[in-house]
Amino acid sequence: MEFLLGTNKIDITPDPPVPLAGYSSRQGVFEGVHHPIYAKVLLFRQWDEEKGKARNRLLVAADLIWWGTELTEKLRRELALRWGMGAEDIVLSASHSHSGPQTSLLMPSLGAADETYLQEVERKLLAGVEQAEANLEPVVIQRGSGTCDIGINRRKLADGKIVGSPNEQGPADPEVTVIRFVNRTGEAKALIVHYTCHPTTTSDNFVSSEFCGIAMERLEQEADNRCVALFLQGCCGDVRPSLHRDGKFYSGHDEDVRRLGARFYESAREVLVRPMQTLQPCSPGGAHIKLPLSFASVPSLEELAEYSQSADAGVHEWAKLLLDHPELVRPAAEFDMVRMDLSEGLSLLAMNAEMVVEYGLFVKEMSGRGVLPVAYCNGMIGYVSTARQLGEGGYEPVGSCKYFGLCSPFTEAAEPAIREKLAALIRI
Repeated sequence: MEFLLGTNKIDITPDPPVPLAGYSSRQGVFEGVHHPIYAKVLLFRQWDEEKGKARNRLLVAADLIWWGTELTEKLRRELALRWGMGAEDIVLSASHSHSGPQTSLLMPSLGAADETYLQEVERKLLAGVEQAEANLEPVVIQRGSGTCDIGINRRKLADGKIVGSPNEQGPADPEVTVIRFVNRTGEAKALIVHYTCHPTTTSDNFVSSEFCGIAMERLEQEADNRCVALFLQGCCGDVRPSLHRDGKFYSGHDEDVRRLGARFYESAREVLVRPMQTLQPCSPGGAHIKLPLSFASVPSLEELAEYSQSADAGVHEWAKLLLDHPELVRPAAEFDMVRMDLSEGLSLLAMNAEMVVEYGLFVKEMSGRGVLPVAYCNGMIGYVSTARQLGEGGYEPVGSCKYFGLCSPFTEAAEPAIREKLAALIRI
């Protein structure tokens, strides 16, 4: 079964400057560019026996904090119209870098989105898919794995409450998975590198592809820029770079980004220099599932009007956001999952949320590591924590809600429902 791959690399560095996303403390537009940011495109084409025609599928990896839900829906409609893709054929993934632009108009506390920039990204991406289609060629898929130790759990119990501190005993996922697509001349046409760690090395107000982007650039340079290297982010909701001293995290600068990027590059390169497993083709399978995640409570418009008068800036901004966008005042948020099969024993499972690492480890264990969990894909609803974390409190399950325009934290019933749906997708 022939597996065709087309690639493209798109510069999406903003010009002129726009606000960056990820830190509410940042003010104004960015001050400069430390490292350009890109969207990397992989267009897959295979013959679908069931449908009796060629099937197009798309994987995009961008140096962005996420793909806004509104932008995702626009792109899904256009990709369906022009290439016949269904939602199950599309994975728009983001590295979750906090040093790139905002892509949602509904999360202003985490950086204001620039509509002109979003239109430019949409235009560039669709043009990039056309260019990828023009260089489709047969490839063989190879896989290998290694480890990297730059991530650490960031939730720690101190004096009876959860704080953001380094927790070496907390769960993390050090596995680095590398997928190589090799053409008939024996050259690597594309690489996928999957790892699990927040790209939050620095909060400086400069554009950066972060440690993961630095590593991908070095891999591409090593191949004389003949291949495109994509970073896919795992479930890193409670895992961040291990930058700490005296038991406390600190925010680094570009030298730290470069240092961690070099370490991550070495981890990926170690996999590539060892023998890799050649994977067998499979039919172009996939699935798309949505699951409503109920909020613990939903404020009335009257309550929101009262909250909007609060002296607490966070509460005031949250209430005003919901009043300005009443569609956000709803009983549940839609958890969006896409499974994309690439070969026998290798699939992606994309999710539109900041998933904590426990879910990523669950997906890997359930699938015998045949399914890679990829968070920050196809939209963004906010953090999805475990029932235990909801009971413990802290930023991820509770404190973050106001930044994402959520009515309240999700209920503890979310975890078993999510695990059931993830398991069902894995068994397909």
